Amino acid sequence: MIYSATLPAQSMGTADVTVLAGVYSPSFYSGDTVTDVKLVAPHGFPVVTGATPNNATISVRQLRNGVPIQTIASLTVTTGVSLSPAMPVTIPIVQQPTLLAGDVLDVQMHQNGSGLAIGSGLLLSVFVS
Repeated sequence: MIYSATLPAQSMGTADVTVLAGVYSPSFYSGDTVTDVKLVAPHGFPVVTGATPNNATISVRQLRNGVPIQTIASLTVTTGVSLSPAMPVTIPIVQQPTLLAGDVLDVQMHQNGSGLAIGSGLLLSVFVS
């Protein structure tokens, strides 16, 4: 099962942006382990080069009954990290979730320090098997 979210643009220093990726359902059971989380920018996306201390963090969260219970994967676009068109980036899994029917996965972009402008169209995919 693949859950995905397309992220909108986020200006430097603005409020968090949260996008739904999907609702877990074991009805077509293929597994309940998050195996990979990938982020890819579309063609024409301006290259984003990470910086320190002004950057952005992209996180995948697990929510149950509308309440965030944990961050599953997280990547800070900092020094040494860049987002380029059609170049997938792995977002490290920080906590393996126990997924229950009805759990929601969302993606949150958070600005750190003065922040980092990020264009629209980033596609984030969460692979569960």
